[in-house]
Amino acid sequence: MMDSRLAAGGPGRRREFFRILSLAAPLAAAQIAQMVMNLTDSVVMGRIDVDSLAAGSLGGNLSFMMIIMVQGLTMSIQPLVAQARGSGDVSSAGRVIAAGLLISLVASVPLIAVLTQIDHILIAMGEPETIARLTLRYELAFVWAIPPSLLLAVVRNYLMAIERPRPTMIVTVAACLANGVLAWALVFGHLGLPALGLAGSGYATAIVWWASLVVLIAYAGRARLIPPGMAALTGWEIRAGVSAVLRIGWPIAGVMMVEVGLFAGSALLMGHFGPVALAAHQICLGIISLTFMVPLSIGQATTVRVGFHIGAGFPVRARDAGFMALGMGLAFTVFSSAALVLCSHAVFSLYLDANDPQRDAVLAIGVHLILVAAAFQLFDGAQAIASGALRGLKDSRAAMVAGLVGYWVLGMPIGIGLAFGLDFGPIGLWWGFAGGLAATAVLLILRFRHKIDRLIIKHPERMLGVLDYK
Repeated sequence: MMDSRLAAGGPGRRREFFRILSLAAPLAAAQIAQMVMNLTDSVVMGRIDVDSLAAGSLGGNLSFMMIIMVQGLTMSIQPLVAQARGSGDVSSAGRVIAAGLLISLVASVPLIAVLTQIDHILIAMGEPETIARLTLRYELAFVWAIPPSLLLAVVRNYLMAIERPRPTMIVTVAACLANGVLAWALVFGHLGLPALGLAGSGYATAIVWWASLVVLIAYAGRARLIPPGMAALTGWEIRAGVSAVLRIGWPIAGVMMVEVGLFAGSALLMGHFGPVALAAHQICLGIISLTFMVPLSIGQATTVRVGFHIGAGFPVRARDAGFMALGMGLAFTVFSSAALVLCSHAVFSLYLDANDPQRDAVLAIGVHLILVAAAFQLFDGAQAIASGALRGLKDSRAAMVAGLVGYWVLGMPIGIGLAFGLDFGPIGLWWGFAGGLAATAVLLILRFRHKIDRLIIKHPERMLGVLDYK
């Protein structure tokens, strides 16, 4: 079950490094597999026709924005369960899981209601009726994927919190492969299945996510990882769990929406410089989104390890875990940034048709943007990991406030000023965003240092935990 390794002979710095790595590596693989799954859907939809690709991409992006907000709420399961595990409080972990499942089921209802009326919303916003109708066709199939996607996030967060990330990786990679085959079969009518067109892609995703949910729950049951007594929880206990999940979860969801809003706004602003600049911008975002999966995964691993040590009553170990993770993230982002700078032309060329007449123009802008992106991802990685460390302390509001200040109070205005006021063009926008991320990272690191030092001073008797690191 949920072991509590609380003895003073806990992991030293070297062991802590490998614990973080063993959590982050499978999670990064799962995150990349999820990105490949989304890319596969786009490739399959693009083979139908251009309108189907546009409608499917629009529907997928709208669904993603709604789903990620709810998943942000239940991401609070990671620090809550990690601290409960550290302190040996099994009943608290059970309440949190039950609350997360309940929140996900309840949140599915309004999401499904909105998506099944998406054509009216899109037409009212000025989208062409043809695209709106096609988007509805996709969403009517995809809505069956809403409940499992939200429930699956709860199970994944729980498995991460108890340091069992490998099953999630295996299931996600298998789901990626299965989704590609199933989407191809259902869209075009292969393997004896009906040809459902664009709707087939939505149904394929739903089937794969339901199957993934069943497999992970079956694994948790077979491995006896489900907290005992969950079925016997009282209404009061579940309400207490819901309150705890929402109290920490709503700022996490807020941060995600702030980030989504920033990048959506950046695309709109970049559009003022024409399709060539917008294409270079989108390619650059795609590249750094892929490399960002590693620091993002390290950040979630940091949440778990910091939370566990805090629950166990060893803030010194929590501090060391947090700063070790920051060092690991810095090492990776320095390496990946150097690789991007040295191979910028080759990397960008992978996204462009050699016969496209605008290829050279996109490359000319993109190669300059990628240089800024190299600095961008240094700061982005640092803020993701520092945010994860703060979540381990159950301090999620700081990340939301820092994000609002860094992204919208500093980053966006600076970017607009450089791009349009000082005529730096597209590169000015990116420098503004990089500056905003730098400010966010500094604020979050200082916040973590301040809070963890206060905990160490408040509990000097726990300083004995530092002996393990000699």
